[in-house]
Amino acid sequence: MRCTGLILLFVFPLLTPPLGGADVYSSAKRPRALALVGDRYHSPVYIREGLAPALLRENIPVTFIENVEALNADSLGQHQLLIILRDGMNWPQGYDKPHVKWMTDAQQQAIWDFVQNGGGFLALHNAQGLYPPDGLYYKLFGGDYGGHPEPYVFTVRVEDRRHPITAGVEDFQIFDEQHTVKYYLDREHLLLRSIARNNLEAPASWWRESGKGRFCYLAPGHTPEALGHPMMQRLIRNAVNWLLRLNE
Repeated sequence: MRCTGLILLFVFPLLTPPLGGADVYSSAKRPRALALVGDRYHSPVYIREGLAPALLRENIPVTFIENVEALNADSLGQHQLLIILRDGMNWPQGYDKPHVKWMTDAQQQAIWDFVQNGGGFLALHNAQGLYPPDGLYYKLFGGDYGGHPEPYVFTVRVEDRRHPITAGVEDFQIFDEQHTVKYYLDREHLLLRSIARNNLEAPASWWRESGKGRFCYLAPGHTPEALGHPMMQRLIRNAVNWLLRLNE
């Protein structure tokens, strides 16, 4: 059994080559990603296991952090891509007490400056949830938290098939939380829409350019099944390449 596991580990990546071809392995100077993951409702374990294969196949080194204080101007300065799958709440007095919003003005400014100066920001699932209102974070995001029902099966429909982020992506069904996010950008920036069996609809992905940098939001990711879905893996890989301008 141990040998079989090793065989699968090394063979499986070969079945899904990097989107940039062999060129992604031609240089040791690869862009680096900083990923803030995990909160009360989302285990960092399944998030790491869901993100790592997509980043590995694009040869993007990633540093995962769970301590929100580690997200700052200094840490961002050492990376070219920021990934967040985490809400804006901390519970310092326990889960039976009110939460607090952890993101400081300095952190919002650091993220804003990071993107304005050319960094890429991939926001996933609940990264739009319950951050300080009217701050630079939401100004950059182009959307806001709108709540969600309990997890169920719904369809993710591709709205824009011409954008590099949706290249090779077909409509798909997942078991996940359908986030009914508030979307403030123009229709031209919308990539995906979620549609439930009761016809509840919501924007599920969008892109924007801000300053010299780029931003992309992908709503799925509450369940391991959703994060690991082949179409979601493709979206993550496409988004990483677009955010970092690797195929341009």
